[in-house]
Amino acid sequence: KKVKIPTLNSTDHIFLEVNQISNGDAYDRTGSIFLIPTKNSPNFLEGMQKGLETLPFYSNGNGKKYQGVVHQNNYEPLVELMRFFTPFGIQKYNYINLKNRDWQKEASYRQDISELKNLMSDQEVYIGAFIGNYDKGGHILDAEISIHKGGKSLLPSQKIIPLFNTLNVMEMGGQEYGSMFNDKDGLMVEFELKEDIKNAQLRYIPSGHGGWENGDEFLPKQNFVTLDDKEIFNLAPWRVECGSYRDMNPASGNFENGLSSSDYSRSNWCPGTVTNPYYIPIGDLKAGKHKLQVVIPQGENEGNS
Repeated sequence: KKVKIPTLNSTDHIFLEVNQISNGDAYDRTGSIFLIPTKNSPNFLEGMQKGLETLPFYSNGNGKKYQGVVHQNNYEPLVELMRFFTPFGIQKYNYINLKNRDWQKEASYRQDISELKNLMSDQEVYIGAFIGNYDKGGHILDAEISIHKGGKSLLPSQKIIPLFNTLNVMEMGGQEYGSMFNDKDGLMVEFELKEDIKNAQLRYIPSGHGGWENGDEFLPKQNFVTLDDKEIFNLAPWRVECGSYRDMNPASGNFENGLSSSDYSRSNWCPGTVTNPYYIPIGDLKAGKHKLQVVIPQGENEGNS
């Protein structure tokens, strides 16, 4: 959807709110609200119109081509405003009766996106929404950006450079899954700064959503991020409070041990929640070429998983 954003002041707060219900899909799915940079060509919007093969691709030697996921020359990847995860069948499956449970009627996600205001201020921007889906009916969502005048921005941004986004939001158009982490080199992005940047930060949103035994949905996986061969981030992202959202998950499977599938701890997400970005301090960056690398031990394929 093309959205006209008015001029935003440095003290304005910008919020994104999303409401979602199941329209037939019973499962927990990756969701994303994203902005499509269009000032350069090629861009992702053109790739949606003309075919993903028109976009620059990333390859690390594992035999696959990942379309439109990294910053290359003039191409800028998608900017994720919010990553969220749907619960198991909210509203559509609220007819399921379970002792002591009163199911919520919709999942609501609300996030401060003020640090991205310079990408939107006084512009017409393209905002997209994605929910991974395999079942008839899918999901229904609505999204709203609200502007709140006054206050103080805690994460002021003067310049924003989209570097990578590995979420395959054009899954149904054939965009490759973000499986580049099965290679020891993971994801590598080279970029060039035309001028020095002070107090740089990396806005980093990791989440592991894959269910095979040695995948990372139910296994803590260390994330390693290096900039110019210097480690800047080393953490196993993990969420342990997923049972707090049980009333949003009517179709979640129940097990003999007294737990539901939606109770289990996961790799930085829970069914029915937003995944928060990490803000990684980088410090001052000199003009010139730089190299960013992300390595995550993905685990070997198991069958078709």
